[in-house]
Amino acid sequence: MSTLHQINQKAQQILRAELGPIDYVRYQQQFSQGNGDYTAERQVCASEDISIIAERVASLKSAGLLSTPSAARILEINR
Repeated sequence: MSTLHQINQKAQQILRAELGPIDYVRYQQQFSQGNGDYTAERQVCASEDISIIAERVASLKSAGLLSTPSAARILEINR
């Protein structure tokens, strides 16, 4: 069984051979490593109280910056 590194190397060789150098580079450019710390950001978002989020959504709606999608169901939140 091949390692993940070996599989990636083989895939890159095949892509280079099939696409040619210019299209291969263009293909590779669509991928990025990204930035930031997803785990830390997710924990911050998960710790927000739903009532704070609901208030933020309501204020955006009242300012006309957020509209309700036509197929959305609106649920009442007991506070």
